[in-house]
Amino acid sequence: MSKSREFNARLNVMGGMRRVTATMKMVAVSHLHHAQVEMRLPAPFAQELRKLAIVVHQIAAFSEHRLFLPPPKRGARVLLLVMTSDRGLCGAFNANILHEARRWLHEQRARRGAIVDALYAGQKGYAALRRDLPACTHVFHVSAHPKASEVAPIASYAMNRFNDGRYDEICIAGSRLVSAMKHVAAVRRILPFTRHVTDVPGVDAPIVEPMDGRMLGAVMRLWVHYCVYLAQLHRAAGEQASRIIAMENATVNLKAMESELTLQRNRARQTAITNELTEIIGGAETLA
Repeated sequence: MSKSREFNARLNVMGGMRRVTATMKMVAVSHLHHAQVEMRLPAPFAQELRKLAIVVHQIAAFSEHRLFLPPPKRGARVLLLVMTSDRGLCGAFNANILHEARRWLHEQRARRGAIVDALYAGQKGYAALRRDLPACTHVFHVSAHPKASEVAPIASYAMNRFNDGRYDEICIAGSRLVSAMKHVAAVRRILPFTRHVTDVPGVDAPIVEPMDGRMLGAVMRLWVHYCVYLAQLHRAAGEQASRIIAMENATVNLKAMESELTLQRNRARQTAITNELTEIIGGAETLA
């Protein structure tokens, strides 16, 4: 009987854990749907902002500004924005980002001799990389549904340090959501601004007012803010997608463990009953 009570107690614990993981999965599904909707909202603004940045890039007075010039090939000072989550229980989501950040860091230091500082948005990244890559400021906390106002301090810090000449390059290490089942960790550069071949060409002689640094600074500040905000939206969606998979796997494993434990309990109970019957029959035969 003591063994049966022990098995029942373990089954009750596993049943409670399974209900928790199943509930966390359902909560993550709701968060993921919300995050995917939020990811599509800035798309029209981003398209127009990139067109405006390309127009500004074409102006001769701005084309030689350090916001558009390539960074130094050797000894560049780089600020890396590491975008991870504050919480765990999301599978390999944070591990993939950290692995890619470490690979990029070793490559930049070996190939370019880059001097890299880090700004951490998310406690998981700071806890894992703080020895290899010390933080240049305090750790920024992230939310399940980031708002543009929440990421403004991160974007302002990066833009101000770039304008002050402290850094030659601003990069983001984060995750890009491809689908609910796939997200890709990558490090990409956001400053200096780079115009790709596939970008829509601007007009030949753009007329921009005011024709001074105010326009350039305002456009690039918006560009950095958008890039950081988009990275946070992808981070939030990827975190929830990974949590769905992790909690689904945990629920399935707990069900399998419960089935195995139930079988062991039944076998132990049957063995105990068989032993008791054997003792009773043996005692009856002795008395006879």
